Amino acid sequence: MQIIIIKLIIIIFSIIPINILCAKEKKDFNIGYYDLEKDIRYDEWGVHPVDIRSNKNQLYKRPIAGARLGLKDIKPFQRMAKVKFNIKELRIKDIESAPDNILNHIKNNNINIVLIDFPSSELLKVVEKISFLNIAIINISSKNNELRSTICNDNLFHTIPSERMLSDSLAQYLSDKKWRKILMLTGPLERDKAKAYSFVESAKQFGLKIVENRNFLLGNDPRARDQNDLDFLTGSAKYDAVYIADTHKEFSYKVPFATHKPSAVIGSSGLTPRAWHWSYLRHGAPQVHGRFERMNNRRMSGEDWAAWVAMRAIAEALVRFKDEENFSFHTAFINDNFKLDGSKGPVLNFRPWNRQLRQPIMLSTENWVTSIAPLESFVHRENNLDTIGIDSSKSKCGK
Repeated sequence: MQIIIIKLIIIIFSIIPINILCAKEKKDFNIGYYDLEKDIRYDEWGVHPVDIRSNKNQLYKRPIAGARLGLKDIKPFQRMAKVKFNIKELRIKDIESAPDNILNHIKNNNINIVLIDFPSSELLKVVEKISFLNIAIINISSKNNELRSTICNDNLFHTIPSERMLSDSLAQYLSDKKWRKILMLTGPLERDKAKAYSFVESAKQFGLKIVENRNFLLGNDPRARDQNDLDFLTGSAKYDAVYIADTHKEFSYKVPFATHKPSAVIGSSGLTPRAWHWSYLRHGAPQVHGRFERMNNRRMSGEDWAAWVAMRAIAEALVRFKDEENFSFHTAFINDNFKLDGSKGPVLNFRPWNRQLRQPIMLSTENWVTSIAPLESFVHRENNLDTIGIDSSKSKCGK
C-alpha cells in the first residue's frame, strides 16, 4: 500500500511542473518599432545652443524610451490577453532602403503591429510599401496636418497630436484671455511655415486677428536687422501676444521679455503646447513620469508619451476585443467601447475619420503647466476633445 501511495505522489509531482509550464506558455506578440539613425528632429532641432556643446544635456532623446516603459507597464495585461509582449526594434541607416528593410523585418519577425518614428515624407513611403499586409501602424512623432486631413490611410493611427491640435489649443487660450491681436514671427524652414499656417487656420476658427506675419532669420548680420533684431521685428505694430514658429528653436529662446512692447509670447517659446510635460501633477502623471525618469535618467517628452500610450493602446485593444470574431486593431481602435487612460485626465480614444488619438494638450512654460486644452468654455456637440484638431467636417479622411 505504501509503495502505491509513493508512486502516486511521484506521478502527481511529476505532472504539476508540466501543467505549470503549459499554463505559463503564451504566444509571442511582437511589436515592431522603427526609427532612423540620422534624424534631424533629434540631432539638430530643439537643441538648446548651450546643449549643442554638451554630451549630457541634449533636450530630446529618442522616444523608444517611452515604448520600453510602455512594454514594462503592459506586462500585467499578458495574462488576460494570453500573449507575451515583445518589442522588435530596427534602426534604419539608409533612408532609401527603409521601406524594404521594414517590410522584410515585419515578415521575418512575425510582427503584429508597428510603431514608427519617422518624419512624414519617409513615413508615407513605409505606409505605402507595407499597406498590402493590412497591418496597423501607429505614428508616434509626425505632427503633419495633412496626414490627418488629405493624405489618408486606414492602416495609419496617430498617438502624437497634430500641429492643428497644438495651434488650436493656443488659439483657445488666447481667445479665452481676450488677447485677440497677434503678431506672428515665422522662421525660414518649411516646417516653420507649416506651423505658422496651422496657427493662421486656428486663429480664424477662434476669432483671433493676425495683425502681421514677419519672417525672422538667425544671425547678427546688420544688413538684415529687420529680420534678426527683435526690436525691429516686434516694433511698429499693435498686438496682445507674439506667436513664434521656430522649429529649430534657437531664435525663439530669446524672444520672451525682449519684445518691443510688453506682451505674452506663445508657440515655440514662452507658452508652448505639448502632448506631455513633466510638471503635470494630476491623473497619475507624476507616477508615469517618475517611472520614466528612473529608467532613463531624463525627463519625458511628448514623443516619449506618444510611444508609451501607443503601447497601452495595443494592450487595451487586445484585452477588450481579442475574443471578438475577426479581431483587428483597425476596428478595435475606433470601436465606441475602446477606452484608454493616458494619465492626462479624460478617457482617450481614436477619431474614426482620421485615426487621431483624442487627447488634452498641455500649455506650459519650460517649468510649469499653465493650462490644459480644451478649455472648459469651448464645447463640442459630441466630444469636447474635438474642439481641438481637424474635425470630421474639415477632414477628407474617411470620406
